[in-house]
Amino acid sequence: MLKDGTVVGKHKGIVHYTVGQRKGLGIALGFPVFVLEIRPQTNEVVLGKKEDTLSTHIRIGELNLMSEERFPRNKTLWGKIRYNHKGGRCRHRTGG
Repeated sequence: MLKDGTVVGKHKGIVHYTVGQRKGLGIALGFPVFVLEIRPQTNEVVLGKKEDTLSTHIRIGELNLMSEERFPRNKTLWGKIRYNHKGGRCRHRTGG
């Protein structure tokens, strides 16, 4: 399904997909599509264009501190979202 709700095909099971995935989707729409979201409750894989994958904010649940003993407050850190990601500046923000 596209992010606007348009159904474009059937998938082979949500366990075969990862958010951000582009290759191996088995669907041709005339433009590259990426997995935006996986909805286990409804068994849906939501697809979209590359620009739909971009964000300036991320909310994390587990943190691997590689050079700090505890989470430093009010300090700019360098964060990576994947092992081969070049990383980017990040900071702690309370609330939502």
